Amino acid sequence: MKRGIVPGVLTSLAGVALVVWWLSYGTHLPVYRWPAEAFQGLAFFLAWGLGVPEALAYLLAGLAFPAVLIVCFFPGYWAARCLVKRR
Repeated sequence: MKRGIVPGVLTSLAGVALVVWWLSYGTHLPVYRWPAEAFQGLAFFLAWGLGVPEALAYLLAGLAFPAVLIVCFFPGYWAARCLVKRR
């Protein structure tokens, strides 16, 4: 397995954790319920705030978290590859 995958996965998980924290900030729920709260809050924002139909809002909210995973994976992967190439 390539050496850049582990740092990439760690940065993607950190990115999703930061997005979940940002969307759930200020709630009085336990930490284990924050991901569901973040998902519902994002779907609510898309549906009520932007006027997107409800089914499309849930679809977009469901696609937002994998998109954050993918986008946050690449900086960690590239940084690890640059560090390995310099050795």
